[in-house]
Amino acid sequence: MPVATVAHCGSELWITYHQVSRAQKQVTAQLIDVSDGTRLFDLEDVLDHVFQQGFVDPKWRSVAWWEECTSVRLKASHTVQELLARGVGSTPTSALRLVIADVPAAIWVHYEYVHCAHPYAATQRIRLDSPQMKCCERLAYVTNYIFAQGYLPCRARSLVSWKGACGKPIEESAKVEDVLSWGEGVCEEKPLRLVIGEIVIEAS
Repeated sequence: MPVATVAHCGSELWITYHQVSRAQKQVTAQLIDVSDGTRLFDLEDVLDHVFQQGFVDPKWRSVAWWEECTSVRLKASHTVQELLARGVGSTPTSALRLVIADVPAAIWVHYEYVHCAHPYAATQRIRLDSPQMKCCERLAYVTNYIFAQGYLPCRARSLVSWKGACGKPIEESAKVEDVLSWGEGVCEEKPLRLVIGEIVIEAS
């Protein structure tokens, strides 16, 4: 009946969990109550609810986002009722995708030269699942990879250090998983900063 369909669409939201660590396993679906009493007005509210209820470990909050069933990324400000009115999340087949990058696929690095007359600065995505990255547990492995690939000259090895986007120092011993869970290096707009001390840049 049409009336029943409208009531269903307005009070329940289907979501599916897409954890990178479970990419080869069956996707888990869940029906979320979004009736007026729940105060879940937009996707940010729903995401907060998911983490507050312990459905997903809170440490992955900074690497989780929403997508439509077609994999189109959604803004967290989208209202639930707006999406349901479009048929998004109203049925199991149109369920919203909650993507959780709990296993890092890549890390973004910004090269920051200090004491340099020219503003040398580049941002690079380093894939952590590449064959050359046999181990990426610690940030030190990322540093070693950068030098092994020749992205920086060997003479600069003793001159580099890591910082977060806000300038907080990060130790080489830090786990890459933890760094990404802090929201550092997860995208081009918020890369990890690899600070390179004074070094002579030779023209090729």
